[in-house]
Amino acid sequence: NTPVYYKEDGSRFAESQTIKLTVDTKYCIRLTCKEELKSPDMLLNGQAIYMELKSPAPDSDPSLKVYEGRFDTDKLPKTKKDERDVVALQIPLQHSLLVALQCKYYTAKKKKSASWGEALKNVVVNHKVEDGVEGVRAVVTSIKCRRVM
Repeated sequence: NTPVYYKEDGSRFAESQTIKLTVDTKYCIRLTCKEELKSPDMLLNGQAIYMELKSPAPDSDPSLKVYEGRFDTDKLPKTKKDERDVVALQIPLQHSLLVALQCKYYTAKKKKSASWGEALKNVVVNHKVEDGVEGVRAVVTSIKCRRVM
């Protein structure tokens, strides 16, 4: 298991930080939230990723739900120079949550560039649904991603 990295981009792009991914690579994504998923499939750019319910760490909050799934970047094109891609995660909570992450895809030849920056420990997403929508009690506490060798 190898970490995924991110870098600070400042104000050059829509978001100030970019997650670095490598094409033709397998990844593991871990989702920790306070609510059970309505469906075991999370969508990543429209591709279904089966999210398996895991046991939380012994020292963690027992009310948290931990899910883990795998995805790969087979046949995805590398990101063009001075551009960024948006990766859309659709998380099937009580009310479907859409999270857009700014990413850059590197080729295997540029693995050194993909491994430069800060190790991505997690992405924290807090969300609030508009007033008048009932039954919302979900907060995604973290999304973690790592390379699977």
